[in-house]
Amino acid sequence: MKAEVVSAHKGGMWAWLFQRITAVLLIVCLAIHLLFTHILNIGELDYENVANRLAHGTLTAVDIILLAAALYHALNGFRMVLMDYWFTSRTRALALTVVLWVVGVAFMAYGTWALWPWIS
Repeated sequence: MKAEVVSAHKGGMWAWLFQRITAVLLIVCLAIHLLFTHILNIGELDYENVANRLAHGTLTAVDIILLAAALYHALNGFRMVLMDYWFTSRTRALALTVVLWVVGVAFMAYGTWALWPWIS
């Protein structure tokens, strides 16, 4: 494989690898989340039930991993589509990457803040 095919400008090897890793994490964590939220607690989806579920550190960790994996996977996929069609220069691609990282960190902070009562 030529170096220019998997260059940092066209997405990069690490972005490709983490896209695959987050896809696996999404499948596993989403299955766990759906199992504990919708299958084992059929008809009992209220605040008290969710609070009891999130009181277990493992399930809160699964939700945080699910949030992080979903954010990275979605924003990296969005980045790759934009880089294929509009952001063709290296400086614009770098600016896009920085903006999406800031957006991702902001959403991750907001999501973690929403789970904070059960973390602390």
